[in-house]
Amino acid sequence: MFAKIFKRVSIQAFIASFFLCFFVNLFITYCMSLGDIKQDAFLKTVGFSFLFILITLLVSLSENKKLNAKFGATHLLSFPLTILLFNQEGTFDLKRGLIGLFLLIALNVYTRELKQKQPTQEIFLLSVLITSISFFNYNFVLFYTVPFLFFIEPQYRRLKNGIILITGILCTTQFLMVCSYFLSGHFFYKSVNVNTIDFQVSESLWLGAILGSVVIALFFRHTQYKNSLGKQGVYRAFQFMLIWLIISILFRYLNLYHGNEKWLLSFIPTAFFLGLGIDYIKNNLIKELLILTLIITAVSFNLYQYNLISF
Repeated sequence: MFAKIFKRVSIQAFIASFFLCFFVNLFITYCMSLGDIKQDAFLKTVGFSFLFILITLLVSLSENKKLNAKFGATHLLSFPLTILLFNQEGTFDLKRGLIGLFLLIALNVYTRELKQKQPTQEIFLLSVLITSISFFNYNFVLFYTVPFLFFIEPQYRRLKNGIILITGILCTTQFLMVCSYFLSGHFFYKSVNVNTIDFQVSESLWLGAILGSVVIALFFRHTQYKNSLGKQGVYRAFQFMLIWLIISILFRYLNLYHGNEKWLLSFIPTAFFLGLGIDYIKNNLIKELLILTLIITAVSFNLYQYNLISF
């Protein structure tokens, strides 16, 4: 059933993914509210469902810029599944939403088809986007790894590209400093200290999902991803998500995040790699059994975590 519905990126698949996101979010809301869902919580569930389908759309478009494409359709399924597995801690606010949006835009910028041209515009846009999120938390400078990946390829090692990168960083930083001073009276946001922390039992299911994503990233090679898509250079989505996943693990382990979102940064790359893992399974029966096992495990864990059932 799941394998057939999410075989290709289509309008029908997006509709199915939305309703799947909705029912998953409704279930999570039910658990967190201990079975008493208020009207405002229901409206937030609808809003979050639209948000997740938008995120899924941006990730899918980073792989295929058109509908009716086979590769990338699995993420329409993996994102709702990942919501079930996710460690539901922390709150979603405008700042975190902007950080996630900027990273998704950066993903689509990095995965553009360059053909024979230089990535001058892409490097500039990436420098602006990454500098913007780094202004909220300077630890996001780790994402500068992404534009530097262009310089690994010999044809893009141009002095002009390096100047554009530095110019984008400096100009954006100065602009944000001026805006911050007029709005708050301070030039910089206060960042966080590095401090290793212990993991909690409630994070165990999500730690399993992270571990699974790392295993998939190690065994699903860049060349396989590129060949699956049949396009040169589109495998950059894999590179971007791998960097994103590694940084999110560092953020959690070194306590680099703000507030109590903990694993929030890891949600999108984990969903991405779980989608690759599901798509890699060619036997539909095994794929369906794996999906059902994930759903049953996640549902049982959430009900037990919120004391709605006992074993």
